[in-house]
Amino acid sequence: MLDDRFAYLTLSLLYMLAWLVVFINNPWKSGMIKVGAVGGIMGVIAEVWYFQDYWRPPTLFGIGIVGIEDYIIGFALFGVGGYIHSSFTRKEIDYDKQTKARNRDFFFLWLIGCASLTVFSLVLKVHSGYVTFLTFMSLSIYIWIQRPDLIYLSLVSGVATLGITLVIYYINFQLLFPHFWDTYGMLDEPILGWKIIGIPLSEILWHSSWAVLCSMFRGYRNGVYYKEST
Repeated sequence: MLDDRFAYLTLSLLYMLAWLVVFINNPWKSGMIKVGAVGGIMGVIAEVWYFQDYWRPPTLFGIGIVGIEDYIIGFALFGVGGYIHSSFTRKEIDYDKQTKARNRDFFFLWLIGCASLTVFSLVLKVHSGYVTFLTFMSLSIYIWIQRPDLIYLSLVSGVATLGITLVIYYINFQLLFPHFWDTYGMLDEPILGWKIIGIPLSEILWHSSWAVLCSMFRGYRNGVYYKEST
């Protein structure tokens, strides 16, 4: 039996395997690496919200201490969520329809997301599991309204990422560390602690809603449109 301090590391590395599969099948490899580098930083920052009421996982540095695992999983999740659609939809960029980049709008959406998590979770003490899912989906709906062409792509990404998450979580938290969430999770709130094949519903909602949102970043920020034919 592996020591608990490796539980988060093995989770991160399993997601890196998924990242590698997407990377191999993704035509925009440079962009995927750049997005992952930023995602790793966000993975570290995110624990400001999650350590206080969501979980306190063991890392190589100790329990509830930010570790290299946070960067690895952030790197992987930004890459998988943002580019997994390229492995399933095979959509090509429609260069005749490309519009001006919306970097300022995208930056404001990022600020709104961070502010939502900070105000509702840290100040108003609403559980970060609820806040995260509602924030991700609210931002997704906002983008859907402006770019309905991205709805299909985002839903495919959400479902595909959900499938990957179920496999990874079953291996890591049913076969290797079945006691993990009972020991290190703080998901006793209604709905969040419900489990599907031993996986907390909150984690299922987190990963699928993140992929729905993240998959649209490139198209929305860069003004990229995709051809209807695949």
